[in-house]
Amino acid sequence: MIFRIPCAVVAFFAICACATAPGGGSTVSSSVAADNGEVGAAPVLTALSVSSLPPGKCGMILWTLDAAQPTPIMRYIAGEGAVVAINGEEVALALVESEGGGRYGVFETQRFFAPTGYEIDVSVQFGLGFEGGSYLESGLVRVNASSGWRIVAPSAGIAGCRNK
Repeated sequence: MIFRIPCAVVAFFAICACATAPGGGSTVSSSVAADNGEVGAAPVLTALSVSSLPPGKCGMILWTLDAAQPTPIMRYIAGEGAVVAINGEEVALALVESEGGGRYGVFETQRFFAPTGYEIDVSVQFGLGFEGGSYLESGLVRVNASSGWRIVAPSAGIAGCRNK
């Protein structure tokens, strides 16, 4: 069964995420619980400090809900790479694989890798378009840590290009 996120909900995420203060410290619940900082503790997605595309660039921003608040969890700049915040530390990611339909340098299925051992799979569906972009619906972000932990976070967002 496929659930569609109404455009108003995605727009709400976009507006609220733009209003998120840098370093808000919000965390995203994962499919596993943290071990209080012990070795092998579960990774936790946290809010990005910057949740917008740079002027003149194309890419995507993904949000998820944390305590009923939209939280920006991933930013991808087409041709340059992506960033996520894990345990409060921003991690740079390289795009290693993509497939499916694409717009604005973003594809329906993308795989990213970080030298720190994280592998991140992102799947989205393109929704309604708007001037310079498209809503992303039914998104799923899967973070696999080399330690064996996994985060699975539902997401929604936007793909597009920002004017200079």
